Amino acid sequence: MPLKDSYCLQWLRENLLLILIMVGVLIGFLFGILVNDTVQNSTDPTPKEAAMYISFPGEIFLRMLKLIILPLIVSSIIVAVAVLDNKSTGKLGKRAVIYYMSTTVLAVILGIVLVSSIKPGATKSAGKSEEQQHVEAVHSIFDLIRNCFPDNLVGAAFQSTSTKFTKKPKGFKFTNKSVEDYKNSAKNLTKLLRNGFLNPWSVSYNQNVFQMIEESGSDYEYDGLKTDGRLNIIGILVFSIAFGIILSKMGERGRPMTQWFSIMLEVTMKLVEIIMWFSPIGICSLIAGKLAGMEDIKDNLESLGLYMLTVIVGLLIHALITLPIIYFVIVRKNPLYFFFGMGSALLTAFGTSSSAATMPVTLKCLEQKNNIDPRVAQFVIPIGATVNMDGTALYEAVAPIFIAQRHYGGSVDFGKTLLVCITATIASIGAAGIPSAGLVTMILVLQAVGLPSDDIALIVAVDWFLDRIRTTVNVWGDSLGAAIVEHLSRKDLLAVDYGNEPLPGAVDRTEGHEMDEVTPLENATDEFTYL
Repeated sequence: MPLKDSYCLQWLRENLLLILIMVGVLIGFLFGILVNDTVQNSTDPTPKEAAMYISFPGEIFLRMLKLIILPLIVSSIIVAVAVLDNKSTGKLGKRAVIYYMSTTVLAVILGIVLVSSIKPGATKSAGKSEEQQHVEAVHSIFDLIRNCFPDNLVGAAFQSTSTKFTKKPKGFKFTNKSVEDYKNSAKNLTKLLRNGFLNPWSVSYNQNVFQMIEESGSDYEYDGLKTDGRLNIIGILVFSIAFGIILSKMGERGRPMTQWFSIMLEVTMKLVEIIMWFSPIGICSLIAGKLAGMEDIKDNLESLGLYMLTVIVGLLIHALITLPIIYFVIVRKNPLYFFFGMGSALLTAFGTSSSAATMPVTLKCLEQKNNIDPRVAQFVIPIGATVNMDGTALYEAVAPIFIAQRHYGGSVDFGKTLLVCITATIASIGAAGIPSAGLVTMILVLQAVGLPSDDIALIVAVDWFLDRIRTTVNVWGDSLGAAIVEHLSRKDLLAVDYGNEPLPGAVDRTEGHEMDEVTPLENATDEFTYL
């Protein structure tokens, strides 16, 4: 009995945050649905104001997350690129990076295709944006390129550049209106006069019809550039990548700066962990406020269900079709046997929702169950746990477009889609392998596209479950990557075993210096990690 009680207490400690988040989600749903009628029928405060009061704790939670976006993305990208570039000097590293980048891009493209086809956000209550429709692809691409090269790095932290358009009418027309429809309704008459002008020569005392002068269509003309108050994510990402590459080329002279950013990343992630303990209250508040302020709850919940379906279908297609096909084409082996060998690691990934925490189990399954060379496994998996986030990339491509569809009535222009593709790919590289890190990078992608981050409330409601599925996909992709890299590197490994040639990237775990040679496969021990 004591042993069983000890195990239960340990499980509760390890999963306490998850349990609290699930309770928060449940309470948020129930409370939001229960008070919806009361809020919608409220006159003082108005429904919008009442919903704001309910979601206020969630607003503070989101502000805390936004606070750490800039240091998180700068430090994580610089450290990832600096370390990755050093490791890419060897053949193993180059093959691993090509595999990681290819599968990540495929995951993002798959997510965009699915969400654009299913259109989970194109509901009856979705907003309509007239401004969205006139933006041409060429201007969206130019805006993207402009923001890649900000003229002021400090300014990029709080403003982005975009094309400005001015609305001009094509012409005017006379429209007949019935007096009976407007003479007894001040509301209807006010609305009518806001949208046009009364023709004074059409009005007489005995007539039942009068004329309004209205616009006969409108055009949008280019009117220069404008800046808006949102973080220029793409510019900061480009600068961070360039900074990391140059830093890695400096060798020993650049190591202190790399260590500084590494410490900055560690401190930032500690802040993320602390902030996430506020998530049960914040998430509960966001969900309750969002549901309380909805005019049509049923329609919005149907939209959320379609969103979940889109993400899960995308993750399953990528994990069970795309990745196994790549494995089969290159390795020429049945991926089903490899899948069974990785069972423990995949279950651990689903349970912990952390690719980093699953790493020891992943290495054990690769080396003992699937007979992957320890040198390759210990080289590929640590990199993959940091930069290969296929599931996260797919999720971060689907969610912003889902929110954009809700704002723009189902259609998203080419420029925003392209920006989501690029930002989701890069942001997934910087997503640390800890639970709910994707929530932080999701806010980053939303800000890059120019969407309000408070719309993340519905997504957060189901994120705790989707996070586990995408983490499992991340670990599955890392594992297949190790097998593929080993297959492609077989000749190099044999040359090392029988020719005493050093394997690129081998590092002494205890000292941190490059080794002169690598222990042959049959004598390999846990003394060294090939990073």
